[in-house]
Amino acid sequence: MPPNPPIARRAKSARSLANSAKVLNAVRKNATKVGLDELSAGSVAKLCGLSTGSIYSRFEDADEMAIALWEQVVKQPFKQRLQRGVDYIYTPNSSRLVIDEEATFKADFENPDELSKLGVEFLVVAKRNNAIGEVVIPEVSTWFNEFGLNQANSEINNAAVALGLSASIGTAMRAFVLGSNSDWLAIAGGVRNAVTAARRAAPLTRPPDLPLPKLFEIQTGNPVRDALIIAVGQVVAASGYSRATISRIVRKSGLSNGSLYNLYENKEELTDDAMQMTLAYASGVNREGNRIAESQHRADRGLGNSFALGLMPGRRQWLDFRLECLIASRNHLPTRTKFKESLISSRDALASSMPDIPREIVNLLSSGEQAIGLGFTALDLFTDQLPRCDFYSIMAKLSEQNRLLLPNS
Repeated sequence: MPPNPPIARRAKSARSLANSAKVLNAVRKNATKVGLDELSAGSVAKLCGLSTGSIYSRFEDADEMAIALWEQVVKQPFKQRLQRGVDYIYTPNSSRLVIDEEATFKADFENPDELSKLGVEFLVVAKRNNAIGEVVIPEVSTWFNEFGLNQANSEINNAAVALGLSASIGTAMRAFVLGSNSDWLAIAGGVRNAVTAARRAAPLTRPPDLPLPKLFEIQTGNPVRDALIIAVGQVVAASGYSRATISRIVRKSGLSNGSLYNLYENKEELTDDAMQMTLAYASGVNREGNRIAESQHRADRGLGNSFALGLMPGRRQWLDFRLECLIASRNHLPTRTKFKESLISSRDALASSMPDIPREIVNLLSSGEQAIGLGFTALDLFTDQLPRCDFYSIMAKLSEQNRLLLPNS
């Protein structure tokens, strides 16, 4: 018997196609407003003027809405943004950019658009949402390999690619809190010049890592507060800010709801307390690294230490907690305010650890450290090449060009 002929599928009508586009645009608007974790068929239906049933006829659940948003709206422009960031930092020469290119790079770094912010949110959510991760993780991992972050590339070139990715991702993340990143094209240009100089110079012998801190221990003097902060860090890192319920937090802590409410008015207050503590700790560790590096006359003045710290397995939970709080700051004003205060405090602490450096240089270094540091902590899920990267040689050149070394170094 001949095989059955394929069933002819009816072409979608113009109205159906228009409605699909309208729905996808509504999904984008809803995700931009409330974040991927709080996508809602009801909200999408209101935004596009259709029934909730019509939304469910297209998407089984919110995760499928998010995946369609990634595949059809976010993926391609986000990949192009990441490629531009890598191209800018990784370009083998310092050829002058034409005006249009410079304007594009300036916009990328200094004023990330909403699709860029959605893209980095997908990177964070992919770590703990299986449905989204099944799509995003293999695709982004392939991108990173294509960009040059791979076993075939040299240690300095791998570091250059990682810096380009970190800059592109981190500037979008930092904009969640600050809205924009002033003067960041100049910062990127400095990193690019350091990469070029490191490539041309004789390879540096990488010194031992600066003393790494003990695992982050919560010690407030109040054991109930300690237990709640540890629990909220674990739950938020594992499930995201919006899905970290009070019931889950107190269950993880082994305490009662009353114990939480005796210290905090709500979940947001507890999360902000934990966030401030972890951000202050991270800033303190970085500043101590700067001071030790100065005393040892290290060529990078401790700028390379942040990368070693970002790869410490024991810090992973708190790094993920920080990223979750960061993306939650989009629609949680108190969290955004506390995060902003922490970034300003980190900048001031860097200035106090480098009193010999002009404040305008310190401000640029701080902005660069913040954005690249945030972006770097999002890379590990998508590549195994980060431990191979030679950040030290590049940071030594960055230190040299910013005159961070003392005269007797």
